Amino acid sequence: MYHTPMTYQTYLAAEDKGRCLLQGVQAYKASPFFRLGLQATAYFRGENPAVAQKTVLRASKIESTDASGRRRSRTRMRDVVGNRVASGFFARFVTQQAQYLLGNGVTIGGEGVKAKLGMDFDLTLARMGEKALLHGVCWGYWNADHVEIVEAVRDPYSGFFPLIDETGGETRMGVQFWQLDARAPLCLRVFEPQGVSLWREEKGVLLPLEPFRPYRLIRRESVLGTEMIAEAVKALPLVPFWANEERRSELTPAIRSKIDCYDRILSDFADNLDRANDVYWVLNNFGGTVDDIAEVLETIQKLKAVTSLSDGTGTTATAEPHTISVPYEARQAALKLLEKSLYQDYMALNMDEITGGGLTNVAIRAACANLDLKANRFEWQAYAFVRGLLALLDADTESVRFTRQTIADESEIIRNIQVMRGDIDRVTALRLNPYLQPEEVEAMVCGREKRGA
Repeated sequence: MYHTPMTYQTYLAAEDKGRCLLQGVQAYKASPFFRLGLQATAYFRGENPAVAQKTVLRASKIESTDASGRRRSRTRMRDVVGNRVASGFFARFVTQQAQYLLGNGVTIGGEGVKAKLGMDFDLTLARMGEKALLHGVCWGYWNADHVEIVEAVRDPYSGFFPLIDETGGETRMGVQFWQLDARAPLCLRVFEPQGVSLWREEKGVLLPLEPFRPYRLIRRESVLGTEMIAEAVKALPLVPFWANEERRSELTPAIRSKIDCYDRILSDFADNLDRANDVYWVLNNFGGTVDDIAEVLETIQKLKAVTSLSDGTGTTATAEPHTISVPYEARQAALKLLEKSLYQDYMALNMDEITGGGLTNVAIRAACANLDLKANRFEWQAYAFVRGLLALLDADTESVRFTRQTIADESEIIRNIQVMRGDIDRVTALRLNPYLQPEEVEAMVCGREKRGA
């Protein structure tokens, strides 16, 4: 697991609770899970850390004059910034997986059940799914009437970690921390079994920003007046949305190593093009000095011609332009192999495989088979997350369905509907029509029923 050595029992046994929490924050920032989350975010933004420090060794000539007035020259080797070309594979994979399963939202059985999860829950769920794939987990905090996204890794100064019960393994507390930058004060939001509190660090000491707030308050009126009473909650209102059964980021070593290799090849190829993009001249039978060569090349660049090249010996001198041809066949083959391997390892859909006018829906479904298998494993986690939220609201139901974003030949679907038209009713035919949205179908059905009445 990714959690720090600090557990719920560690917190309870600590004499200085504030110092214990601060130590937990520092331990979490130094954990492999947090560092991997930052790396995954960088790859998602198209910033490859593996090529971010790439340099190219260049030679330069340094001339100097000694005490006797003689000119001396020496060669110095130095590193200069090279081309740093990063690819967008990881962003493409994560976006495709998250939107394929969660882009059309979730359908929850039971009248009014989904409405209890708050407005824009589908959008929140899709955003959480993307964060979970990046970092391995994203936490949902049920804040009175809506789900609040709590990212496990946000930036180098912000994140969230749970405190696990050593006995049962469940989450008993949670600590969310953030800073604007390294010089800004550290702020904490601590989720305890009965409520939440806000703290701020000042000189190594945690000071309260707001009073302790219970998760639920009940208004009670009596002859003495109205008062708010804290109501106990049966569970901590924090539900994890895991990326997979392994509970880790989808930026696995297999994916990352191939992306790094791909980006290095592209970067090196760009450097080679930079070094070979100029014409160089071969001066035959030219016995002049370096200054003479510079003068000849300057004349060629200005006039695009030169009348005579001679060293004074009577032998004819010639100048021939040459260019460097950069080999690319091996690199091109390597890039294609890496790209194919990346799509296979991530089980993503390469759109190049389904382009063309001759593909049937059977062929399209075959091309999407790996993505469907990947989405199945992700759906287990999305299902568990939604069920966990509904359990907090005492609205548990097993009727939780996700409508995937399918790719199909819509003209073929229309032809199949026409073939089946004698066996299905009009409403079913309308609902199968890919050109009609569900709300449009319902409006058409309701309009016909009103006219029939």
